[in-house]
Amino acid sequence: MNGYEKRTRIKKEAIINSAFELFTQRGVTDVSISEIAAKASVSQVSIYNYFGDKYSLAKAALISYIDTLINEYNEILEDNISFEEKLKIIITKKHDAITNLGRTSFSAQAWQDKALKDIYTESANLKIKSIFTKFIQNAKNEGFISHNIPDDAILSFMTASSYITQQPNYINTSDDYKLGIIRLFLYGLIGEEK
Repeated sequence: MNGYEKRTRIKKEAIINSAFELFTQRGVTDVSISEIAAKASVSQVSIYNYFGDKYSLAKAALISYIDTLINEYNEILEDNISFEEKLKIIITKKHDAITNLGRTSFSAQAWQDKALKDIYTESANLKIKSIFTKFIQNAKNEGFISHNIPDDAILSFMTASSYITQQPNYINTSDDYKLGIIRLFLYGLIGEEK
């Protein structure tokens, strides 16, 4: 990567991070491009050049957030700890991510905006498939999921079950409900929580 590409990448990351922070505080509608530019220490022109408009920047910020979560889940699944420990960490992280995002203005607007919700759903489903596949292999290797169940059947079950978290009213449910859904999904698949 040459100097220009590196500077461009750093600028884009600063813009996305600044936008995400402002969007979570006040929502997409109430944040201006000039505020994002000031917070990211870039020109407004740079934002328009890289992202086109605020709506496209909101999509990029949402996708970046999903990517960060996916990378965290990947690291957990790659860690040299038992599957049971991985599962507990993943449950906590997923619960915290959904709860924290659910409390933001960005999330409230994203869930009301069909295009942003579709972007989230499409991105999450596409990227989560690789995590689900690793999850299945980890679970089978440690005997938590039977080798007799085909991977594609498990993947279909996991994808269908995650549909619950994509419902508009899911964000407004209680923390206990969200945690209950996550535990039911995971421990219902692999047995009793230990």
